[in-house]
Amino acid sequence: MAGNQAIQQSIREKSLAVLPFANLSGNPENAYFAAGIQDEIITRLAKIGQLKVVSCLTTQRFKSSPDDLPAIAKQLGVANVLQESVQRSADEVRVNVQLVKAETDTHLWADTFDRKLTDVFQIESDIAKTIAEKLEAKLTGSEEHAISAKPTADLEAHQLYLKGRYLWNRRTGNNLKKALGHFQQAAEKDPNYALAYTGIADSCALIPVYGAGTPQDYYPRAKAAAQKALELDDTLGEAHTSLANVFFVTWSWPSRPRNLNEASSSTRTTRRLISGTAG
Repeated sequence: MAGNQAIQQSIREKSLAVLPFANLSGNPENAYFAAGIQDEIITRLAKIGQLKVVSCLTTQRFKSSPDDLPAIAKQLGVANVLQESVQRSADEVRVNVQLVKAETDTHLWADTFDRKLTDVFQIESDIAKTIAEKLEAKLTGSEEHAISAKPTADLEAHQLYLKGRYLWNRRTGNNLKKALGHFQQAAEKDPNYALAYTGIADSCALIPVYGAGTPQDYYPRAKAAAQKALELDDTLGEAHTSLANVFFVTWSWPSRPRNLNEASSSTRTTRRLISGTAG
C-alpha cells in the first residue's frame, strides 16, 4: 500500500498544465503564434513518459495569469503550472516562462528566451528539457530525440501550420476548411513536412463531423494524408494518431490495430479529435 501511494505521489509531482500563452506582440493577428507555441511545447512535453501533461484543449478556457492558481491546478488535477508570454517582432521572438508549484505558489524555474524566429524549435526543446529536469523526469534516448526534433526548416511552412492548428482548435465547419487550406499550403511549401499532412488528415476527418462536407469527399483524403505523414516519418506519434482517428471516424479498423498502439506509445497526443484529452 505504501509503495502504491509513493508511486501515485511521484506521478502527481510530475503532473503539469501549460496555461494559454499571453500574446504580448501588440498585434491580435499574432494570437495564432502564441497559441501555436503553447501547443507545440505541450506536444513535446507529452512525449516524455514520466510526465502527466494536460491537453491544450483542456486549458484553453483559462487565462495565462489566473488569479487563483492553486484552485485551477486542483481543478485540472495537476501539481505544477507553466505560465508563459510570447512577444514577436519581425524575425525576433521573446518567450518568458515560469514553472510554478501551484499548491505553494512557489517558482521552480523562470527564464526569458530572446532568439531569432528561426530558433523557435530550439526554444521549445530547451523549455521541455528544463521542465523535465526541474520535475525530475528522466528522459529515455528516444524521448530526448523526439523533443529535440525540428519538424521543418521552412519558416513560412511552419507559420502556415501554426495558423492551421489555431483554426483547427477553434472548431467550426468554416474554421476547419480554412485550417485545411493552411495545412495544404504548408505541405506545398515543404513537401517533407510530415506534421502538415497530419493537419490535412485531422481537418478532413472532422469536416464531415461538423457538417461542412461529405464523408465521401473528405475521409479518403484524410486517410491518404495520414499515410503520407507516416511515409515521411513513421516514428511521428501525431501521424499514427491521425491515422487512428481516421479509423475511428470511418469505423474501418485494421485487422491489426498497430496504429492505435503506435499512437499511444509514441506520444500521449495532445490533440484528440473528439475528447480533447491527453494522458
